[in-house]
Amino acid sequence: MKSSGNKAIMQIADTGREASGRVALYGKPVYAPTAMDFPFLPYKVHEYSDEQIHNVIKGFGRAVKRAVKAGFDGVEIHGANHYLIQQFFSAYSNQRTDHWGGSLEKRMNFPLAVVESVVNAVKKYAPKDFIVGYRISPEEINPNSVGYTWHESTQLIKAITDKFDLDYIYLSLPAYDQKPEDSDKTFAELFRPVLGEGTKEIIVGGVDSPQKARDAMKYTDLVAVGRENIIDPLFAEKILTGHEDEIIDKITIEQTKKNGMTQGMIDNFSAARVGNPLTGDENIKSLHTKPGAWSEMTYVDSDEMK
Repeated sequence: MKSSGNKAIMQIADTGREASGRVALYGKPVYAPTAMDFPFLPYKVHEYSDEQIHNVIKGFGRAVKRAVKAGFDGVEIHGANHYLIQQFFSAYSNQRTDHWGGSLEKRMNFPLAVVESVVNAVKKYAPKDFIVGYRISPEEINPNSVGYTWHESTQLIKAITDKFDLDYIYLSLPAYDQKPEDSDKTFAELFRPVLGEGTKEIIVGGVDSPQKARDAMKYTDLVAVGRENIIDPLFAEKILTGHEDEIIDKITIEQTKKNGMTQGMIDNFSAARVGNPLTGDENIKSLHTKPGAWSEMTYVDSDEMK
């Protein structure tokens, strides 16, 4: 990853209720802030005890130590996409009444404790130029519930960046220019005023052309590219060096070979149903070797295993 001078940053997370593999593969219990029925999950969710919560927080610090030892240049705290940190911040999934839930301030306690654990571990184990970022979903608005809006999430980011010197905040977005329903500004524009001094902003979402990349830069400091970078790993380099006409914008069998894509990666993007398909994925359907691993899993309730 670093052989050409790139920085390698490891994303660290606890998936909380989304840890479906614990159930499907091992029959182990899945934990979340609150034990409640999530209609979209085919398994029971158990509630974290206070002791377990403290252990998870310490676990983020231990992850930093391993990342440093492995040679990474930084870590990104994953507080987005409905994983555990977001679950604690969400009024929908966090219905606790102790130190970790209830008011907005108490729902901030877990994210703040995780960041503190990470920052302390960085100070203890990492070199001075070690990078620390935080990823967040700006809103959690579901058809039948509201976990939080940007009004609350900007308060969380302000609380984090007021207390800790982070290198960047990463907004996880479906579209880089997305706006909330109650504002004419993009999420990127709304979050910029609450970032700490020297803290950069990263946005992502649908940047699949040089035109969109340039447009996205109007709103932010850094632009992340996902699927297009899988199709053409030289996407950014070709833009920067004036070779935009050479950008590959559809995945093909030839491109999977050129990119050195593993069979597992090919299977993920050539399955019958893919959550975020690559442009041109129909070109590689013939390379698919097995059904999606998750479709083959059998869920077993952990209580029944006992």
